[in-house]
Amino acid sequence: MKNNLLLISILCICISSASAQSAIDEEQVLTKLSNDWMTATMNRDENTLNKIMAPEFTLGGCYLEESPLPRSVWMKNTMENLQIDSVNYIQMRMNVIDNVAIVQSYFYWSVTFKDGPVMEDTVSLIDTWMKREQGWQVVSRLGCD
Repeated sequence: MKNNLLLISILCICISSASAQSAIDEEQVLTKLSNDWMTATMNRDENTLNKIMAPEFTLGGCYLEESPLPRSVWMKNTMENLQIDSVNYIQMRMNVIDNVAIVQSYFYWSVTFKDGPVMEDTVSLIDTWMKREQGWQVVSRLGCD
């Protein structure tokens, strides 16, 4: 009986350890993808953006009165109107549950929109990612100043 209890305890510890390692691995993948996404945005790398951003992606704000921007508007602004000089995630926190991940971050960027002045901004972001056959894709971003 004691041997069975010991075996069950060891098995539970191994399963728990494997789950924790899996979550850490997913967080590393999502951190890399988040950085790749912002680098692709800065470089106007449409191929990479199309891989990372889901077709149903939306960009929203903190206020419910504002309608979220669809992916097509975000892509047009990124490819034609934004000149990004610098991007940097200052801090990130993730919650991965099965095939969904919520990534909260504090983010800095230096950007020019059209012919306007350079703006430096630090914002809080909440990104929602879904794991699909081809891997993780971001489906939503909420940004708050």
